[in-house]
Amino acid sequence: MANKLKAGILYLFLCLISSLCVAHIVNAASLGLSVNPPITVINVIPPTSTTSQISIQNNGDTQTVFQIQIKPFKAKGENGELEYSREALPIIKDIQILDAGTPVESVTLDPKQEKKLSLNINIPQNITISDYYFSIIFISTNSHSEESNSTINQLGIATNVLLSVGQKEDPEAILQDFSTKVFLEEGPVPFTVRVNNIGNQMITPKGEILIKNMFGQSVGRLSLSDVNILANSIRAIPSDFSDFSHPVAVWKEGFLLGLYSATLSLSLSNDGPTFTRTIHFFAFPLQILIIIVIIAIIAIILKNRFDLYANKDRT
Repeated sequence: MANKLKAGILYLFLCLISSLCVAHIVNAASLGLSVNPPITVINVIPPTSTTSQISIQNNGDTQTVFQIQIKPFKAKGENGELEYSREALPIIKDIQILDAGTPVESVTLDPKQEKKLSLNINIPQNITISDYYFSIIFISTNSHSEESNSTINQLGIATNVLLSVGQKEDPEAILQDFSTKVFLEEGPVPFTVRVNNIGNQMITPKGEILIKNMFGQSVGRLSLSDVNILANSIRAIPSDFSDFSHPVAVWKEGFLLGLYSATLSLSLSNDGPTFTRTIHFFAFPLQILIIIVIIAIIAIILKNRFDLYANKDRT
């Protein structure tokens, strides 16, 4: 009887824990927010006024009020992450978020509701010719604000604005690094491509890596991703965005044998300039080498034994 009572209490306890866990998961799943576009690129020559569209949607099941914040940011590290800056944004007074033509500092969204907003920026004549990077953050009034690159807790999201003011200058950048491992046993082959933008304006390089074998035959072509490199920052350029923590360009060839060359061609803009650099790497499967050596040793031992037996038979 006592054992049955203990079993019943344990069962009720597990049911209670399970119900709490399910309630938490359902509650978290019911919260959601999306914004489009995630990045807005604007190029203007002052004085002017520019307007861009922003779409925000409440994917949750409850009506929510979102405050609108504008925060400048800068590049953090070399993998495309951003961090908010405490420096004042000189043009913040010239930025407005409009709802049906009316400036707003917050927006209320019903469940599943999508709302079209306008980003309006007035660019005065006396503005400093430069790039300005900032996020428009929508954050629930019921959640605690925590600064991050793109999200603010569960009910917060940001769209990033890359504003370039002034005539486009010739891009200035340095190819900081193009490298890979000198020796490999097998593929895939990771290439590191790092570009240092020393100019005052954002650049979006376009490039590819051409791989040739020891006979000069083209055996691989790798297109680099289009990434925005902010002014005065370094960024590693990957071939895809599958792994933000290690942004490398990956040649996914598996079997490698011999000497290879890899030539990078990277254009900073449609009009150049273009960087070209060639590196070499050698590949040989050590496991195959070990097997060949073992087979050779066994063959030598067997041959010596056969020769020994042959000599004994003759004597």
